[in-house]
Amino acid sequence: MSNRKVSSFTVRFFWPLMLCLGLGLGLMALVGLMSYRSDLHLASQNLTDATQYVKQQRTAYDRFNDTSVTKSLMRVIENAQQIDREIQYKIALTGEATLNTDDLRRYTYEQRLTGIILLNEHGVVQREYSTDGLDYAALRGYVTKDTVLGTAQFSIKTYTARIQLDDGSYVDLAAHGRTDEPGVIVVYYHTSAEYATDYNLIIQNLLEGYDPGTEETLVVTSGDSIIAANREGLAGQNVDDVPVLRSIRENAHGGEMTRVRAGSDDGEWVYCMLERGRDYYVYAYMPLTRALDTTPKNLLFTLAAYAMVLFIVIMIRWRLKHGYQEEQLRREQSYQQQLKDAARKAESANRAKTEFLQRMSHDIRTPINGIRGMVEIGDHYSEDLAKQAECRRKIWDASTLLLELVNEVLDMGKLESGEIVLESCPFNVIELKDGILQTMERAAAERGIMMTDRTEVKHTTLIGSPLHLKRLLMNILSNAIKYNKDNGSIDLTCREVRSDGKIAWIEFICADTGIGMSEEFQKHLYEPFTQEHSDARTSYNGTGLGMAITKSLVEKMGGTIECRSKLGEGTTYCITIPFVIDSSAAPRVEETAVLPAATPAGMHVLLAEDNELNIEIAVFVLENAGVTVTKAVNGQDALDQFAASAPGTFDAIIMDVMMPVMDGYQATRAIRQLDRPDAGSIPILAMTANAFVEDRRRAYEAGMNEHLTKPLEPEVVLRTLAKYRSK
Repeated sequence: MSNRKVSSFTVRFFWPLMLCLGLGLGLMALVGLMSYRSDLHLASQNLTDATQYVKQQRTAYDRFNDTSVTKSLMRVIENAQQIDREIQYKIALTGEATLNTDDLRRYTYEQRLTGIILLNEHGVVQREYSTDGLDYAALRGYVTKDTVLGTAQFSIKTYTARIQLDDGSYVDLAAHGRTDEPGVIVVYYHTSAEYATDYNLIIQNLLEGYDPGTEETLVVTSGDSIIAANREGLAGQNVDDVPVLRSIRENAHGGEMTRVRAGSDDGEWVYCMLERGRDYYVYAYMPLTRALDTTPKNLLFTLAAYAMVLFIVIMIRWRLKHGYQEEQLRREQSYQQQLKDAARKAESANRAKTEFLQRMSHDIRTPINGIRGMVEIGDHYSEDLAKQAECRRKIWDASTLLLELVNEVLDMGKLESGEIVLESCPFNVIELKDGILQTMERAAAERGIMMTDRTEVKHTTLIGSPLHLKRLLMNILSNAIKYNKDNGSIDLTCREVRSDGKIAWIEFICADTGIGMSEEFQKHLYEPFTQEHSDARTSYNGTGLGMAITKSLVEKMGGTIECRSKLGEGTTYCITIPFVIDSSAAPRVEETAVLPAATPAGMHVLLAEDNELNIEIAVFVLENAGVTVTKAVNGQDALDQFAASAPGTFDAIIMDVMMPVMDGYQATRAIRQLDRPDAGSIPILAMTANAFVEDRRRAYEAGMNEHLTKPLEPEVVLRTLAKYRSK
């Protein structure tokens, strides 16, 4: 009986327990081995990344300082040559060949130098002047060199060098042969040790900016001396005085991770890597405990997880049936999948944010770089009127691209956040379409692109959001021109598909003969920042937002958009949008005579603007058209000047919205409430960078008559003013 109990115990408990222990030990061994290999690989990668980072930064550091030295030496050469010209000018003006101390002092001040030394052909000082005590005596060993005195033999010969002084400062020196008599002009600029340290990039600064997120120690040496490190107390020491570095130098192989002891036999183990640069060595190392940081954690976690699973299995075996076990397993798997999905979504969102910042950094900097570059080119060719005109045209093109980018980013942000507000106002669809064509025909004509249009619309006056309809059609036509072939064609069709007496479905078809799109790219056409070719931003000045905005606007209007394209043959877009029919619209009357365009010349305008640059631009546009301008620096100032003026003094008010003291909305409301005959009738035009529909609505609610957006378009401003000339 006793033997049976022992056998039963063995079968039910001992062997399962041994099996579980065996599995646990096997799992621990497997996890430990995998974690150990993973940690070693990660440590090797971190050390490699760290050493490569230092090498790359050191290269950038060398390039920066070389460029800085070259520019500084070129400057002192130009200074020496300029002083020689000044001497010639004095001789021609006064007939005197001698220079006094006042002359040298003036030259030193004008050229922003530290000092000037005049030598004869034998190196004897004729006259000198210095602003900080660094004179011929201190520089004698340099200015009496044969290479310096040799410039006296040739008037066009120059010599320049950067001289490092013992106190850490340096002198940029240039020598130029005199053209009026045998001799040498020596000029120099002294940079103090403190400024030299602050101005020059040093490798220590680059290391301090490196944050690997781990505990790598980076050390840069020039052989035996440590010149930089990302740990305090190492810079300035000798390699042999630091046990861990000495051990690395003796045992490490270039580019390979090695394990060494940090010093004596009982010292700490470290993983290290040694790389050699052009004139330096890079040491990177980390403690073994840090390199294998996750291995014990993984083992502990595995042990805990295994014990937990084992306990759960035992409890399930004791208390639950097989069906419940399967259900629990299914739920566990489902939960793990949800975690993976959530992790993927988080990773995708983070990647999208990073890509957005990278693209915006590139796309915004590109036109800004163009604007700044053209300004510098224009300054250089200040006397070349043709070059100046070319620079202004390119600056205008670059600023237009920058404005388009900002508008598209803001539109995309508004659409994604649901803040875009559609209008609901009457408009003539034919007039809107014709106006867009007139705007785009000029850009098309520059490339020889033929534009044709057909109209088949019964109900021409509709109710909707013309501003956003115009925007999406401009996007479509702009792409049709941008990605078309030279001397190609664009066909725009506007037709009424159907109507039920209240709603009319209008279809816009735009077909071009452009470069087309591949089938794979068409699957991602409406994703933000998507462009088929990597060089699209530079070749076509695209942002990749146009079609995403277009699709969002179409869907917000309740419409649909379809695209048919073939690579190399062209693209056709088909947009269908429902609009409410304006039953109260009066029949169109064809104009029989064209009236001359009105101008604002002779009008007196009160301009309220707090930005000096915007004031200057607005005043130029208005006064150039014959308008008299009175300026106000904020809303309160505009209110006070209008209230103090006689009725009829001002014909209109141009009011900026965002101003200190009192903004444009408050000032407009206050003017409308004044007790005077023209307070309610004087035209008030909003002038603002807020260009959305809700901004227009807010301006009209405040009592303004028009809404002009920045950057100002002179023709629009003057045409709008002229509209109120007779009112």
